[in-house]
Amino acid sequence: MTNKVLVAIDNTGLASLVVDTLSAQMHPDQSEVLVLEVVEPLIYSVPPEMSPGYAPEQAARRKQTQDLANVTLEQAVKALARAGFKAGKRIVESEIKEGILGVAEEWKPNVIVVTSHARQGVAKFFHRSVAEGVVHGATCSVLVIKEPEKKAA
Repeated sequence: MTNKVLVAIDNTGLASLVVDTLSAQMHPDQSEVLVLEVVEPLIYSVPPEMSPGYAPEQAARRKQTQDLANVTLEQAVKALARAGFKAGKRIVESEIKEGILGVAEEWKPNVIVVTSHARQGVAKFFHRSVAEGVVHGATCSVLVIKEPEKKAA
């Protein structure tokens, strides 16, 4: 039986932690992995080209964001392949939680893997918890990998 694993990553540097965790907990030859990065749109209401005050530099900024996401995904897919996993990649432009849940609804994974930055207090208030939203909204199991605590110097 093949496990379908949806791995949602970003460019925060936690992709290697995800690869290490998957390698320790799953059999690569029995797992199909889709690595996903959700890029939030620069403008939420309409495509940039149709918005009032549109400036061509928005298109360049949008492309730069997509290119960075592609680099992050490529690195993760290569690391998973080195670990023996069959892995593909996908970029989605959406609000992050909605993008992850939308791809999960379409692709039907057995498990979704997300990372948590373990923010607390004011930081948690200002940075909504994507992991928490995915856990509550997913129809399948969710593995939340916590970022290791940073040690004081």
